[in-house]
Amino acid sequence: MFRQDTLYVSDSVSCRYVIVNTYSEQGENYLPADSLWSSSTKSMTMVPFRPESKETEKPDVFLSVIIISFFIILIVFSREIISTVPAVFKSLSNLRDHYKLEDKLVLSQQRNVVFVISLLYFPVITTLIANDYITIEFDIYPPFFLIGFFIFLLLYGLAKKLIFKLLSWINRDKVTFNLLEKVGYNHVIIAAIFTFPSVLIKSFSSSITEERAVMILTLSAIPILFVYLYRSYQIIIGHQFSPFFYILYLCGAEILPLVLIANFTLSL
Repeated sequence: MFRQDTLYVSDSVSCRYVIVNTYSEQGENYLPADSLWSSSTKSMTMVPFRPESKETEKPDVFLSVIIISFFIILIVFSREIISTVPAVFKSLSNLRDHYKLEDKLVLSQQRNVVFVISLLYFPVITTLIANDYITIEFDIYPPFFLIGFFIFLLLYGLAKKLIFKLLSWINRDKVTFNLLEKVGYNHVIIAAIFTFPSVLIKSFSSSITEERAVMILTLSAIPILFVYLYRSYQIIIGHQFSPFFYILYLCGAEILPLVLIANFTLSL
């Protein structure tokens, strides 16, 4: 005769019921275990309900402290920033304004302070707008990325400063290479100003991914780099150096520090 049985098998994790359709002869009371999983067997696993975790993702305290400290620095040195930014921004259109800025000692010193803040600005903003992207792409703790990025910029600036000192000693011309160094400071500040809209775009547009925000930030800084290279060409040619020397300058003062720092970093 045709018979349908339902067997329940459960443990602490799940509950399974097996519906067995068999045809047994009259008087047969026992079936082999293998027959329970025949082609006519239906089974279902019921997973017990698990309440959703009420724990929310905790904010990164270390990263928050760094970012808050950066904004405190902006407030503390707001006077220097307000005094320097208009003069630096004005120098973007005319090389003579760079000379005028260097002639004002107080303004030049304030500019140096704003330059260091601008160096810190890039790691902070990059980490702020691409926190998750940094973690996934580089597999690094974002605050460590911020600190490492800032140290890299400091080392790059220090390497360029040493190269400028060496070039000024070799050529016995402190004025030219000191001006090149200071003009570089100005363009770093200008780059910080030009890249700030990328932060606003990421803040007000949820459709912009973190990767795209970093790309926008990078593309915003590239035009300032070309302006700086053109200004350095004007200074070198204006001080009676040859175009060939300018090519050597690019290789020695602009590219060589990047290569040395990258090689040192990769060798760690």
